[in-house]
Amino acid sequence: MKRAKIILSVLYYAFVPTLFYLFLCALSLMLELTKGKDDLGFIISVTYGFLFVFTPIFTALLMRFSPIKWVIDPFAALEIPLFLYAAMILQNMKRRNMSLISSFLAVNNELNDDGKTGWLFLICIFIFGIVSSISCSRVKGNSAFYKLTDKISDHSSSAK
Repeated sequence: MKRAKIILSVLYYAFVPTLFYLFLCALSLMLELTKGKDDLGFIISVTYGFLFVFTPIFTALLMRFSPIKWVIDPFAALEIPLFLYAAMILQNMKRRNMSLISSFLAVNNELNDDGKTGWLFLICIFIFGIVSSISCSRVKGNSAFYKLTDKISDHSSSAK
């Protein structure tokens, strides 16, 4: 039972950024397949919709399944902003053929532009993740994650 919870916890923390990445790939594919790929306004609208509508919804949904037995889960809340930050650095390295340090400094400068609105966005996503992860029932072991883990454990033990 405890082993199943540990395995599912590790899978959860790996699943969140992976699923977010897959949605980004699906969005990119959708943009590539549509006729709007040549329309800059359409691309900007879809990008803003993804960042400001989908990202908070995605965060709120996945934070409900957090496995940590605390009232809040700062680790899960940090995954999406950290993923976005790392993706910006890696994309910058790839696009501009920069070293890791140069890309890191360039991304930090970009996030500092316009009154540090880039940092503000990442911080807001983190805070939203913290608020979305609040769960007193998780401390008692009554959250969706623990109910799912108990069902999986009961199913595997009855199969033996």
